[in-house]
Amino acid sequence: MSELFLITENFMTNYPEIVTWGGTAILLLLGIALQATSIKESITEWKLNHLLKTVGKESLHHVTIPDGMDGNIFIEHLILTPKEIVLLGVKKYRGLIFAAEKIDLWTQVIGNKSYKFKNPLHQLEADVLTLNSQVENSKIVAKVLFINGSQFPKGKPDNIVFIKDVKQWRRNYRVDEIPDALRTDWKRLSELASNDELSNAKGVLLDEENTSGLNMYALISMLSLISFWLVWRLMY
Repeated sequence: MSELFLITENFMTNYPEIVTWGGTAILLLLGIALQATSIKESITEWKLNHLLKTVGKESLHHVTIPDGMDGNIFIEHLILTPKEIVLLGVKKYRGLIFAAEKIDLWTQVIGNKSYKFKNPLHQLEADVLTLNSQVENSKIVAKVLFINGSQFPKGKPDNIVFIKDVKQWRRNYRVDEIPDALRTDWKRLSELASNDELSNAKGVLLDEENTSGLNMYALISMLSLISFWLVWRLMY
């Protein structure tokens, strides 16, 4: 044990820069490892947003639209396609999902645990009614996109879609032209859309419960540890 201590002490004495910056690199890698889930989620979010912006001819993302009653509704994604305008919500549930269009609560199963959550299709119904009241020629349809590899072992409702479905939309809608009536309705919604009042909007599809987010405590602790290490090494 004493020999190992002497070898370590000699190495730290003879190669101080390697010890200082090698230790910093190890701490940084440890910090990245602790934030791996949130980093992966951020990359997934970026890829998803890029995909959704290339699906239809035009699109709106994270905006509010007046509900006609002195309020606003939050619109996660609104996509103009040659056939229709799609109101798209995103859910990040993992595991097995047991669902049916008419029931109020769906079930998520991960391992031996199960969790209930509100039927997201029902959550969109009021928003679709509001949007349809603002246009004259179109019927806006609601879809919910499930990501993170969720599965529906007992079958999924028709208006639930996966990433592969959205990619198929992009291929199907690439060359088709937008009818004039649909274009007029889209212009109307675009003029109403705003991102100035997001904090006051009724955003029922925001899926924060399935997002880990940055572990701020771990991040601050790791940055403090790295700072202490560098100050100690550079001073002594």
